[in-house]
Amino acid sequence: MDMNRRTFLGGAALFGAALTATAAGCAPQEPARDELSKTGANDESSAPAWLGEAPAISDDECVETLDCDMLVVGAGCSGYFAACHGAEAGAKVILIEKDEIGHGIRDSGFGAVGSRYQVAHNVKIDKAEYLNDLIRYADGQVNPALHRKWLDYSHEAIDWYGDIVESIDGAQIDLEWSMPAEPTRYHMWPTGHGTNDGSELVGGIQTAVVGKVMERLDARIRDNGGDIRYLTKLERLISEQGAVVGAYASTADGMIRINASRGVVVATGGYCNNEAMMAALQPEVIATTSGWCCHATQPATGDGIKAMLWEGAQLDPTSTAMIFDRGLVSPDTAIAGPDSGGYYFTLGSQPFLKVNSKGERFINESTPYDYVSHAARRFGDHAYFMVWDANWRDDVLRFHTIGCSTIDLHEGGDQQAMGIEATAEEMEALVEQGLLVKADTLEELAAGLGIDATTFAATVARANELYDKGEDEDFGKEPFRLSAMRTAPFYGAKLGGLLLCTLHGVQVTGDFQVLGPNGDPIPGLYAIGNDMGGYYASSYPNFGAGTNAGRCATHGMLLGRALAQA
Repeated sequence: MDMNRRTFLGGAALFGAALTATAAGCAPQEPARDELSKTGANDESSAPAWLGEAPAISDDECVETLDCDMLVVGAGCSGYFAACHGAEAGAKVILIEKDEIGHGIRDSGFGAVGSRYQVAHNVKIDKAEYLNDLIRYADGQVNPALHRKWLDYSHEAIDWYGDIVESIDGAQIDLEWSMPAEPTRYHMWPTGHGTNDGSELVGGIQTAVVGKVMERLDARIRDNGGDIRYLTKLERLISEQGAVVGAYASTADGMIRINASRGVVVATGGYCNNEAMMAALQPEVIATTSGWCCHATQPATGDGIKAMLWEGAQLDPTSTAMIFDRGLVSPDTAIAGPDSGGYYFTLGSQPFLKVNSKGERFINESTPYDYVSHAARRFGDHAYFMVWDANWRDDVLRFHTIGCSTIDLHEGGDQQAMGIEATAEEMEALVEQGLLVKADTLEELAAGLGIDATTFAATVARANELYDKGEDEDFGKEPFRLSAMRTAPFYGAKLGGLLLCTLHGVQVTGDFQVLGPNGDPIPGLYAIGNDMGGYYASSYPNFGAGTNAGRCATHGMLLGRALAQA
């Protein structure tokens, strides 16, 4: 299917604008978010404290004025792809980034459908089925036109990216095509394309290959006439006669003005590191998380979202964040937000028995990562505990989880998995540090975790009974993911969520144009990546590995091309 300017900015825009405007009117909203979604931030009386006021900046204080066709704000996954594809398609591009380096290029999972890697492994994905799966996860609170773009064009994005990766000595794309042989309650999708050069994992990322990829992306932009300005921070957008025409940005030498004749693309990565925005917009996430994931260390402080709201953009009425269920803390540590010191414990995502502090099982443990954190909101301490026994190696192999929860290395699996024996070594080290509890009896395990021993014993007995029956009569977990607790030593972990990023931004049309106060697009203003709303709602559907990175790459590619053709 060929894509041109007309098809990209035509029917999809009309469909997307109508759908997002309808969703904004029907969804239940919190007061501050409600005012923003209805009127934008131009109504100062309704602006919440976290938004603040747009800084007063004039051309007189600018030390430099730059001109370009398209300005991209944020050197993350979506920003890099937009800038690269825009420059390669002939646009004069300027990419600005407030940090000294770019961020957000994933090594372990670019989600795509129909790539050459999937064709080589005879992987076929029903797009209609996947589309409806994504909509179900979001309770319909999304714009399907945005999902369609990922489904229809992600193969182009990953094949293009694969050429870059394969130009690096020893690097390759590994497709995760091996899905569980037995049926699962939640469909597993073979979408994950990992970037691998065999180098050592640092914080869950192969930093060597990621750095080399970003060097090549920088080179592609510059070789095609683009300009990249690091340590250059967006301060506010510039509007003239109702259209966004550029932006003011601060540098070490002073303020600069950047004029963008075809549009400004905002891709600053969301707001997970803005405490005020998180507290106001996603307090439930703060309450149930115990640490940061490695990706959340990026400088995502909501700069782009705030700048768009100052120009009258609508905030998506449904807030969402990406949460992993593997934030390990010591038994005496409270779950009190991502600064609680949670350790990234990959085993925490395995579907072992999980209980609350009363010792009661409360969920089917074989669910998307964030479901257990959502369920824990009902508990006063927001905590849950995972327990397992000495047979865990066999259990993990049988569970056959996918994506970054994978523990064992196997053909067609996530090739950046830690491995069984390395996990065993990690467990013993965590026991020594007092983060994991190891015990010879269930009574000792309950005491070490600080949970009710009597109820816990009954819960374990019931779990063993269900394992023997081969059927989860209580919560419906898949039979092959049931496990027993009979063989010492026994292990236990206190867990909370790990915050990776926010997935909550401004509302856009199907072609990424930002919607203004009346539901009409704001001319010249576009949002992609984690600054864009309408793609996720309430949950992140992680059973298609790399879905977020894949949509960032794909949407960036499409928008860069479209603006180059404008």
